[in-house]
Amino acid sequence: MYALVDGNNFYVSCERVFRPSLNGCPVVVLSNNDGCAIARSNEAKALGIAMGAPWFKIKHMAESDGLVALSANFALYGDLSDRMMSLAAGLGPHQEIYSIDESFIDLNGVRGDLVERSHKIRRRILQWVGIPCGIGIGATKTLAKLANHVAKTAERKPGSYPEQLAQVSNLAVLTPTELEAVFAATPV
Repeated sequence: MYALVDGNNFYVSCERVFRPSLNGCPVVVLSNNDGCAIARSNEAKALGIAMGAPWFKIKHMAESDGLVALSANFALYGDLSDRMMSLAAGLGPHQEIYSIDESFIDLNGVRGDLVERSHKIRRRILQWVGIPCGIGIGATKTLAKLANHVAKTAERKPGSYPEQLAQVSNLAVLTPTELEAVFAATPV
């Protein structure tokens, strides 16, 4: 079994750690030279702002919709990533850092309730670092990644996936049988 720990809207979440007034506001983080959106809050996504949207095309939303645009601060994101990854490593004996906000944890040989253990790590990351994250668990890394995606999507759209996934609040455990149910319930 593998777990994927994934920071939610990571760059925006990092900014919100030090600027809590941004909570609930539509926020985008812009690329170098403030060219395009490289991270979006859920509120910005709800406004229809696409990943990679050029700033000049969405700039008007700052006035009309209260959109907040921030220049990227990669030093900050790297520091908070290091903190998040050190806590995520407590989930299992082997960690593979996949990106600045994603880490696979090998759960083979880990005893006890993996879901409860994952919930504890997730709460600890939020409390100690301030970054909300999702954790997906699956028999392979691919299934863990899919479980993470399904849980995050189910959290945003209750009832869109099988009930057992919608109730787990951003953490899903998928077996191959459950995977079939997910694909059956997912529109193509």
